[in-house]
Amino acid sequence: MAKTPVLPLFSQQAQAFLAAVSKRLLANPQAKAYPDLMDYAFWVRAASLKKMAERYPQKERKTGRGISFHIAPSNVPMAFALSFTAALLAGNSCIVRLSEKAFPQADILLESIGSALQDFCDLKPYLCFIRYPHDQEITAALSAICDVRLIWGGDQTISAIRKAPLPPRAVELAFADRYSLAVIDADKYLEMDREKTAEKFYLDTYYIDQNACSSPRLVCWLGENIEQAKVCFWKELSKLVRRDYEFAPIQAIDKLTAFCKAAAHGGVKLQKEDNLLFRVELERLAPEVMENKEGGGFFFEYAMGELEELLPMLEKPCQTICCVGIEPERMRQMVIQNGVRGGDRIVPVGETNKLTLLWDGFDLCETMSRYVNAGKDE
Repeated sequence: MAKTPVLPLFSQQAQAFLAAVSKRLLANPQAKAYPDLMDYAFWVRAASLKKMAERYPQKERKTGRGISFHIAPSNVPMAFALSFTAALLAGNSCIVRLSEKAFPQADILLESIGSALQDFCDLKPYLCFIRYPHDQEITAALSAICDVRLIWGGDQTISAIRKAPLPPRAVELAFADRYSLAVIDADKYLEMDREKTAEKFYLDTYYIDQNACSSPRLVCWLGENIEQAKVCFWKELSKLVRRDYEFAPIQAIDKLTAFCKAAAHGGVKLQKEDNLLFRVELERLAPEVMENKEGGGFFFEYAMGELEELLPMLEKPCQTICCVGIEPERMRQMVIQNGVRGGDRIVPVGETNKLTLLWDGFDLCETMSRYVNAGKDE
């Protein structure tokens, strides 16, 4: 890889290869069982890639930086796919450390990649997927040869990996511990398709046990008919959870423990129908409540008098704001006008885990590529 040429931003080779992977996934009956894998397959369709490329009008002036080293998280199956895809489109070769935890959708994707590479032999030097245990020596060796390092993991993981130095000109992106929240306009929600809304919220949360930083763990209500909307919203979600969610007994203990820790600080009230859904009502909003990272159907809940009450929660650790019945543009203006440092992504319900080249406030392709300036460009 050290001698592999970099590619132009959104090279034809990379686009054609990813489109071939997409075709294989869409034709694979096994892949259809995994919504996140299907999302990836649609994301890297030829038409989708063409649309993405149009966002970069100066792409002919940009190339990759070199070798990208990706350290994937252990709790989000498809995060590695977003990571390497963005790097390849940016023109880089990719070394991807996969989680040692087995994910069926990851294995299906890797099989499709391997199959597609038989028709794109010129791209074989650009892709290397590996698994190894936590080993600082291996991580240091791979870090020493990379030009871009992407770390997906908790704050402790990032601190440990950063002990491995990078070359002087290398770029690093770290995707650390963050939290996300949902804002629901109760009055607008009551006019929406409640079953469809529940399905979308389920995909945002239960499908990956709220493990992704983009999965809401706090639900904030706004409007005149909050209590009525709460009853409808949670009832619809509960029906879906009982039907589709695989519940582990240990989760009941973990949820109760998480509630007791929250209750020790006061100002909370438990609303619980069964172990599948824990709702913890808050008397006030405070960022420290999000230090509780329990998932699998554990939600904090707060009723707001006005949208601006949300501002204390929009600090650096806040990543995604999920909107139900509220225009994302309205939320974006509030974030920008109040100068808060969180709220990097504002999306409609059902799209918190949507694949995008804009992640955690970074344009991944811009960051992982470099300009080659000619005199007239400056």
